[in-house]
Amino acid sequence: MNRNICFYNIISFICALVFICTIPFFAFSQQENIKGKNAFDSISSTISDSLNMVSDSTILVSDSTNKEKKKKTFEDRVNYSSTDSITIDLKSKKVYMYNNSKLSMGDLDLESGFISVSFDTKTLNAQSIKDSLGEDAQYPIFKEKATEYKSKQIDYNFDSKKGLIKGVFTKEGEGYLHGKDIKKINDNTMFISGGQFTTCDLEHPHFALNFSKAKAITQDKIITGPAWFSIMDIPLPLAIPFGYFPFTSKEKSGFLMPTYGYAQNRGYYLRNVGWYFAINDYIDLSLQADIYTNLSWAANIKSNYVKRYKYSGGFELRYEKNKTGIAQTPSYQDQTDFRLMWSHRQDPKSNPNSNFSANVNLVSSSFNQYAVSTSDYFNNTTTSSIAYSTRFGDKVSFTANLGENYNVNTGAISLDLPSISLSTSQFHPFKRKKSKGTTSWYEDITISYRTNLTNTINTYDSILFTKNVFKAMRNGMQHTIPVQSSIKVLKYLNWTNSINYTERWYLNSTVKQYNPVTDRVDKDTIMGFIANRDANFSSSLNTRIYGMFVFKKGFIKAIRHVINPSINFSYTPNFSNPSLGFYNFYVDKNGNKVYYSKTEDGLFGSPPSGSSGVVGFSIGNNLEMKVKSKKDTVSGERKIVLLESLNISSGYDLAKDSVNWQPLRLTARTTLFKNFIIGFSSSFTPYAMDSLGRLTNEFLINKEKKLFKRQSSQWDLNLTWQLSGKGQGGKTSEKENKDNQDEVSPTEMTYSPFVNPNEILSSKVDFNIPWSLNLGFSYSHLSSFVVAIAGYQTNKSATFTIRGEVNLTSKWKIGFSSGYDFINKDYTYTSIDFYRDLHCWEMRMNWVPFGYRQGWNFTIAVKASMLQDLKYEIRDDFRNRVNY
Repeated sequence: MNRNICFYNIISFICALVFICTIPFFAFSQQENIKGKNAFDSISSTISDSLNMVSDSTILVSDSTNKEKKKKTFEDRVNYSSTDSITIDLKSKKVYMYNNSKLSMGDLDLESGFISVSFDTKTLNAQSIKDSLGEDAQYPIFKEKATEYKSKQIDYNFDSKKGLIKGVFTKEGEGYLHGKDIKKINDNTMFISGGQFTTCDLEHPHFALNFSKAKAITQDKIITGPAWFSIMDIPLPLAIPFGYFPFTSKEKSGFLMPTYGYAQNRGYYLRNVGWYFAINDYIDLSLQADIYTNLSWAANIKSNYVKRYKYSGGFELRYEKNKTGIAQTPSYQDQTDFRLMWSHRQDPKSNPNSNFSANVNLVSSSFNQYAVSTSDYFNNTTTSSIAYSTRFGDKVSFTANLGENYNVNTGAISLDLPSISLSTSQFHPFKRKKSKGTTSWYEDITISYRTNLTNTINTYDSILFTKNVFKAMRNGMQHTIPVQSSIKVLKYLNWTNSINYTERWYLNSTVKQYNPVTDRVDKDTIMGFIANRDANFSSSLNTRIYGMFVFKKGFIKAIRHVINPSINFSYTPNFSNPSLGFYNFYVDKNGNKVYYSKTEDGLFGSPPSGSSGVVGFSIGNNLEMKVKSKKDTVSGERKIVLLESLNISSGYDLAKDSVNWQPLRLTARTTLFKNFIIGFSSSFTPYAMDSLGRLTNEFLINKEKKLFKRQSSQWDLNLTWQLSGKGQGGKTSEKENKDNQDEVSPTEMTYSPFVNPNEILSSKVDFNIPWSLNLGFSYSHLSSFVVAIAGYQTNKSATFTIRGEVNLTSKWKIGFSSGYDFINKDYTYTSIDFYRDLHCWEMRMNWVPFGYRQGWNFTIAVKASMLQDLKYEIRDDFRNRVNY
């Protein structure tokens, strides 16, 4: 027995020695990473006392005494595992792995049912195995860098990086590539024989572009020979001589596919045909054009730019030549239109103290009349602004703005050229740098400063670029210095005092004179610098009173009442005395002096005429209730607001010689059941009115035996009610809708006529929410006394709105939006959307059944954006029935 053991030991030793001397010493390791060792690379001249067999089919052989370096078999460490068996063939220098085999080396990862590796030829072979039912299973999944291939069989050479792949299925960008036989010639390039390209993620796709041969460059593009389109394996009579599909993460230059259709009064068209230029990583450019059969045309230039952590924005210029009607007839029109858009946003990280932004939208007066976008068609006003702001230290802020507001219907335009402001934050001029002891009252005095410089033009587009535009220019500068102090009185009272100083500078003034010839007052503008100023003083005393009533038993725990009483006084001197130089007068035909302000047309107004000393009061109320709640596991209570606010205010003017009492104003607001908002405001006067509706100095109590008479009142009722079914995981729609909101780049300026802004269903339809319903009702009642009619005039509005969506099936969804105007007795804008998920395709239909915008739009399109032009669209647009 001992002889046999010795004999077997000798034989084992000799085999091990032959193995070491014949092939490179190798070490497979799945669990450990041995420093200084490289699997398949080390060659040992001596043998350690034993061969250590490690779990998970890992072999480790020591070569610590080896000082001689030889050529490496593989440059990278090889890790492997297999759940069934690993067989090492010493004679053929091959390793065979079976069942759930895994192999990784460098940036290469392979999973397969069966893997064999040859160390002589440095090649591997991977293929599927049969499962218990005799079906193919565990297909090879080959990963190299960012590319993954799922196939039936793989033969790969580690040195040349070349390989033969059969039955491949791999994802490229948004698309999927199928190939019968693939020859991989390097890391990035492969040739395909008999394949398909599709955006359907199924191994047996719903649709595909079929080709006999193609060349694919990983993360770049696919170029095919003659290709034909098929749906559900049915070839269609749609073919192309070659195919080019870019799918890189970077932008690529290329052709922009147009859309076709028919427009009333302009005929058939091709829209947005052009070329896209991917200039670099920071800026792009697209040139597009529209062509109509009646010889109308349009050109569009659009560019987006971005500098990471610095700024981003976009620019668009559109020029149109619109022709409608029949030439040489009264209906014929030939108009030129344009639109200029610029959006710029500065990243806050680039400069925390300064910011520059722009949002420019300039259009011609008739541009929206021919707009393709529905939102542009119904937009009557455009606004633009260019703004710069900065801070100097912690105290001083500076802003400058250029603004524009244009009404395309009336042609009225308003320009701010420019509007500048400089301000300081509040500071304490008398506060000690090192405070010791109690703070003195004067240390709480604060001062701030603000100046505004504005130059505006209010005119019409027809005279904007004429000399007369300067007559419409108004400018001025205003300085404001508020001084304020707030102190505690008797521990619970807040006493606030303030003095406000205002000064205004203008470059022209007004002169008036009565003309007996025309029996009119002539008004003239005198150029030259003029300044005016005024000041006022105010003081207020307020506190807060709490009242609590606690219930020892029952559902209601407590009711809290908060009262905010306030008494204030404000005084403004009389600045209309001509000796101050702010006011002047003229003598009318009756010989009476009529005083007027020399700067009555100034941007910032004039000093007040006449003195004012008002003692005012106000009382605010808030009512809340605490009740028991099982939902709150901490306190077992919840708060209910019964009355958000109920305010009463009035005042008495000491400086007036009559009608001293100001109107009594009452405002109230509360929210019931979190969705029902009620608001009320009204004003009452204690004075009687004459036959023309003017207030007299006689109290109502003396004339009509009542204390007050209503001057105006307004009721506002708003009800919003949101209902929804629970989505997956029991989440409510409100939460999921917030989580699923799409982020929109602030610099994105997409000009797409194919997105209907009136559709209720968004571009990404969420089937996780089975249904949702939003109900709304708003009511407004305004009643005010009108002197002209010596009576009350009432304006009412009452509108009900409904909006929602519901999943008819797991693939069908319908959305709707409508409403009813109870005052005008008519339905509001009504729209119905239909959506059908077709896996890799989608169907949409938007229908406006009645009203001015009546029409419909039907589209079947591929979901993937890279094939966004692969669609069928038909519409009946409301603009086709509009006579321009």
